Amino acid sequence: MQQSTVSSLARNTVLWRIVAIIAIVAVLAFMIAQAAQAAPSQAESPAIGAGENRLLQTLLNGVIFGLLLALASVGLSLIYGTTGLSNFAHGEQVTFGAASAFVAVSAGAPLWAAIIIAVFAGAASGWVQDVLLWKQLRKRNVPHMQQMIVSIGLALVLINMMQIWIGPDRLRLSTESPVKKHFGPFALTPQTAMSMLICVIALGAVAYFLMRTRLGRATRAVSDNPALAAATGISVNRVIRVVWMMAAGLAALAGPLLALYGDTLDFTLGSRILLLMFAAVTLGGLGHPFGAAIGALIIGIVAELATVYAPTPDLKYAAVMAILILTLLVRPQGILGRKERVG
Repeated sequence: MQQSTVSSLARNTVLWRIVAIIAIVAVLAFMIAQAAQAAPSQAESPAIGAGENRLLQTLLNGVIFGLLLALASVGLSLIYGTTGLSNFAHGEQVTFGAASAFVAVSAGAPLWAAIIIAVFAGAASGWVQDVLLWKQLRKRNVPHMQQMIVSIGLALVLINMMQIWIGPDRLRLSTESPVKKHFGPFALTPQTAMSMLICVIALGAVAYFLMRTRLGRATRAVSDNPALAAATGISVNRVIRVVWMMAAGLAALAGPLLALYGDTLDFTLGSRILLLMFAAVTLGGLGHPFGAAIGALIIGIVAELATVYAPTPDLKYAAVMAILILTLLVRPQGILGRKERVG
């Protein structure tokens, strides 16, 4: 009787997974079909360059947005993996990076120098946060749920500080109007191409750090089992400090690049993409930075495709959440997550 019940549950699970896979494929096929139908001819849209294809261009934009989202999401995943904290103030680190770059540009710094300044400022803010707040909470063994609530309060404080700092108006990081260069069916501005290159280099550097360096291997050890890592002589607090600095620096780097990609920034820049960052981390597998990067690419493509036919841009979040829910029905642990036994 028990075996019959187990086999019945297994069959139902397989059935639900098949249904979920079919639903995912149907949603993606519908989005691509709608995107193709929405693609205007060159005669109807003079903004489309010679040979440029709307659907392929949208897919490229999705990859670009996914790379930018991955910069911020990888740091969020590293924080969760090493501390167990879902940091709701991470979006404000993105805004802080964009605001720092804007202030540097306004003071006369070239754009490339402003982005470097933003990265260092972001890493410094991560160090300050861990020293003054998160380390103190860890020393007092504050549960993760309470720490998450603290991060929500910190996010509210920071977003208001950002509004006071840079004002409520929309700003532009660069006043130049770069000319698009056409490459077959695609069109890119030099700024966008450089942003893609920076994203690839930064994500590659993070992968090299985690896989090839001693401190990176220590970070993975702390993420797997902090108690065992401490027993082998690894300074857990030192590793977590480095993770906070790295995560804040990556988010700060994503800030100005997102501001250039969207050609605008304001005090809500990071909070607007916070939901997408959490979706990327969950989709890729909680605590898995490589999974977060893969999840961010998927979400970037889905979000950009959704904007082609959605009546309002905000509906792209609904499409992202639908893909996330359907995927987790098939693989609850995420793309790179491991199955864990509970109880």
